[in-house]
Amino acid sequence: MRWLTLKLRAQLVFFILCTCVICQCGLINGEICQSKNIRNNVTNLRSLENCTIIEGHLKILLMFGAKSGDFQGLSFPKLRVVTDYVLLFRVYGLETLSDLFPNLTVIRGNNLFFNYALVIYEMLQLKEVGLHSLMNITRGAVRIEKNPDLCYLATLDWSMILDSVEDNFIVANKNERECGDVCPGTAQGQTLCTQTTINGHFRGRCWSQTYCQTSKCQSSFFPLLHLLCHYFRYVSFEPFLCLFRLTCEPCAGPCPKACQGNKTIDSVTSAQALRGCTVIEGNMVIKIRGGTNIAAELEASLGQIEVIKGYLSIRRAYALVSLSFLRKLHTIKGEQLEADSYAFYALDNQNLRQLWDWSKHNLTIERGRTFFHFNSKLCMSEIRKLEKITGTKERNQKNDIAARTNGDQASCEMQLLNFTSVKVRYNMIILKWNSFWPSDYRDLLGFMVLYKEAPFKNVTEFDGQDACGSNSWVIADVDPPPRTNQEDPGYLIRSLKPWTQYAIMVRTQLSASDEHQVHGAKSDIIYVRTNASKPSGPLDPISSSNSSSQIILKWKPPTSPNGKITHYRVICHKQEEDSDLYKFDYCLQGMKLPSRTPTHLDSEDEQKWNRTEEPNSGGGCCTCPKTKMEIEKQQKEIAYRKTFEDYLHNVVFESKQSRPRRSVENPEPIGSTHFYSTMSSLQTTTASYKEEEKDDKVSKVVENVFGRESTVISNLQHFTSYKIEIIACNHLTDPGRCSMATYVSARTMPELKADDIPGPVTHEIVNEEPPHVLVKWHEPPSPNGLIILYEVFYRKVGDTEPHSICVSRLSYEKFGGTKLTLLQPGNYSVIVRATSLAGNGSFTGTTYFFMPSLIYGSLFFIM
Repeated sequence: MRWLTLKLRAQLVFFILCTCVICQCGLINGEICQSKNIRNNVTNLRSLENCTIIEGHLKILLMFGAKSGDFQGLSFPKLRVVTDYVLLFRVYGLETLSDLFPNLTVIRGNNLFFNYALVIYEMLQLKEVGLHSLMNITRGAVRIEKNPDLCYLATLDWSMILDSVEDNFIVANKNERECGDVCPGTAQGQTLCTQTTINGHFRGRCWSQTYCQTSKCQSSFFPLLHLLCHYFRYVSFEPFLCLFRLTCEPCAGPCPKACQGNKTIDSVTSAQALRGCTVIEGNMVIKIRGGTNIAAELEASLGQIEVIKGYLSIRRAYALVSLSFLRKLHTIKGEQLEADSYAFYALDNQNLRQLWDWSKHNLTIERGRTFFHFNSKLCMSEIRKLEKITGTKERNQKNDIAARTNGDQASCEMQLLNFTSVKVRYNMIILKWNSFWPSDYRDLLGFMVLYKEAPFKNVTEFDGQDACGSNSWVIADVDPPPRTNQEDPGYLIRSLKPWTQYAIMVRTQLSASDEHQVHGAKSDIIYVRTNASKPSGPLDPISSSNSSSQIILKWKPPTSPNGKITHYRVICHKQEEDSDLYKFDYCLQGMKLPSRTPTHLDSEDEQKWNRTEEPNSGGGCCTCPKTKMEIEKQQKEIAYRKTFEDYLHNVVFESKQSRPRRSVENPEPIGSTHFYSTMSSLQTTTASYKEEEKDDKVSKVVENVFGRESTVISNLQHFTSYKIEIIACNHLTDPGRCSMATYVSARTMPELKADDIPGPVTHEIVNEEPPHVLVKWHEPPSPNGLIILYEVFYRKVGDTEPHSICVSRLSYEKFGGTKLTLLQPGNYSVIVRATSLAGNGSFTGTTYFFMPSLIYGSLFFIM
């Protein structure tokens, strides 16, 4: 009984503590929500109103029409925990998350977005992260990228939130030097925030000018809170150097490489040893019987061989279906011969079906005969073509080629299938071909449609095939049509890439019969290009300013143009200076003086950006090649970045797959893929959203660029920040064929003398208590950025050292100058200069005045 009493007591205490924790976590007045995918309209955020825990992910994205005013007063203080990840992408007008999610405490990262728990990507107006209650990201890293106005990143210590910061990816945001990050207390000369050291910089850590970064998990109550919340599953805190001046001349094609001796290819490894060889100074024997991805490996290793000086022997190479991997072989000299007779020797190759595509390949055998025996699937027509083209027909003797043992297991008499209809869309091809029935219709098992990408029209039927299962073709099986159906058979090829050329062929599938010979049919290879579609965005934009009114812009073409790029649209928006610059008194001690710099391109960055794989065409020293490790690292970085962007866009533009099954004749319409963000809204955003702005303060320059990936934007305002959109289009008039915008920011150079104070400095002697002189001057009419303070230097005639006063922008606006309280009468001189975001202006001319003695409101001149 006593044991039961103790148990009841423990349960009661536990219940009370759980109730306290639940109240603390807000679950009584909130609810557990499933994943939230909020897009298009700010009003859709209202679905978060009662959420305390999101058991899943939170995605907020593609709000192109939103303005900063739409987020005022919008707050979701109940939200405390997201169990998967948080993604923000292209939400216009949102400047901070501080008010939106003031109590978001934990992102668990149970399921990650491409290994990240927090992703903030291309948030164009976001100025600070502001998640000041965020204590813990349990699993996953942080990716904050391409946010041109985002500051308060250098003031964050992510190690206070994450167990490891190594995988964080925080790049391409606003330059730290241009961020006037002011932590709480700094404006008053105090340090209120926790200070830590990151990369040798010891400073206070804060989310914004209002909120410090603190760890709220260090109280004595936290271990119990941790235990109980963990019980409820929602929170868990746990080689070559140029030594001389040389001239590089690129080889006309691959550089020649002669490989000495006889070569035997019996494995992929032995083939790899010949990579780069163009001339075999001996014989080559191929007898490869198995392996993985053999056709591709052989082509990569042996595809550059052009000349064999001895003989070529293919003997019991059961893995080979074709010799097309020797795509550049054009001469067999026969200086040495197999059995003293044969320059080309093919014996017992059970799966060899093709030598080369003789419509595209030429081969000369200068000396010796050819030998073909026991190649059961190699048709005699193939061998006769080789005899004719190589010039060995007259040399061969009767027993060199065995008609009975070559092609005896192959269907060598093939009828021609003709395509009757080919219809093309941007992501599909609709095919129809002639009906075909063998003499016994039951022998027809169906058709095979073979297709693959083909940048060039040089594909052969057996390219990339081997007898071990490798095949570069995609193969689709098509059932034979009903005998009563008079329509031609057909097939709809789906999920193709836009503006991509495909090689396509069709052939029959027949049953083998011991009773009679079955002859099949196949089509010629045709080449079909899919229609154009919207391109991907331009890559790697860089900007620099060469004058006070121009910005030089360069970029690289899209990785997926999905058509022929007709032009680029460049939209340049003037950006107002940060509103925080107007709030602070930068004359106070301890305040860091804000500054801005025009956009310059580092020479190293420009060289890196301009570097291509093309050989050096001019004289001078050759470019030193990168090491293998450097090349691999660069390729991994590029591939990882592209993979992330592809993954992001694939997730963002989700398509709804809800349609009835359609026939070949009535495939799904082009517009049947429904984006959650409609295409019209995307077009407005990428092409002309900013044009619809009515705000007169936002000025804009629009330019269409044809035939190049660079432009110079002129007639801009001096020392002004601009946000630039670059949009790729592959159609001159259809906005639906323009890409999402790529963004870059730039600032023009300062204007000389723009910060000089116009006109003279004036003074007025004020007979008040205490007596003073009111010194006034005019503000520069068009400064570089904005004036942040003035410096007034004055001294009494005869004194050696001047006195100085710092006049803040706020103080100047109050008086139109400043007060000088002078204790001693006499003659004085005064000069003033303005300090803008670009630096100091010139001093004004010297102004002189006389300060008389002032006693009880009367003027007494000292004689």
